[in-house]
Amino acid sequence: MTDQAPSKLGGAETPIPCAPTAFEVSENISAFSIPPAEFLASRPDIHNLIAGTMVFRLKPDDRLETLLLQRAPSDSFPLKWEIPAGTADPSIDRSIAGVAVRELWEETQLRARKLYCTVGLGLGDTTTRLTCGGEVESATMDSELEICLLRVSGLTWAVVTFIADVEKGCGEVVLRPEEHTSWAWIGEDEVMKEQFCGKSNETLEFVSEAMKMTLLQGFKLRKHMMGLAG
Repeated sequence: MTDQAPSKLGGAETPIPCAPTAFEVSENISAFSIPPAEFLASRPDIHNLIAGTMVFRLKPDDRLETLLLQRAPSDSFPLKWEIPAGTADPSIDRSIAGVAVRELWEETQLRARKLYCTVGLGLGDTTTRLTCGGEVESATMDSELEICLLRVSGLTWAVVTFIADVEKGCGEVVLRPEEHTSWAWIGEDEVMKEQFCGKSNETLEFVSEAMKMTLLQGFKLRKHMMGLAG
């Protein structure tokens, strides 16, 4: 659980320095080293691709927290919370994994050191589709790759989420205010309850039910990787 209120940022549009290009990718996710353009050409059923990262920190009491960003009030899904993520740009992105690394850098100024694995919805064997409310109509997992397929306004978006470590000494999160207005480290209990704990007790609204399911699955996978209970 976090012991802080969400951090705020205002001001003019933030210039974007060059995104990092040197990072490691675990062998088990080497399929995501292909260019987004190649992937999209092979999947005419998919409108475009979004890639993002779950970045974690471990508190002294062994509780995990992940970094979430609150979308700007003028953007789609206004003031809803999400992981650092964004849309592929086939003209510059050399790999699907690189999309996630670039977006993490552009949205937070954190440098990814290594991508470990992908995170699904954790639906289990008996559930194949998640019905969502609002702009996101439904979510399902792809039959070939560990990709979430979101149906939004009649279009299918492929969403890939990676668990990532960032370089040490990255410093504080720096947002682009035209995209996000706040950031916070969030615990698993807060995700489940959809509420900040500690001082603020504010409601924690996600961009979709699929985002919440992905976050919970990410906590499960990260704890397993670290040998933590629960």
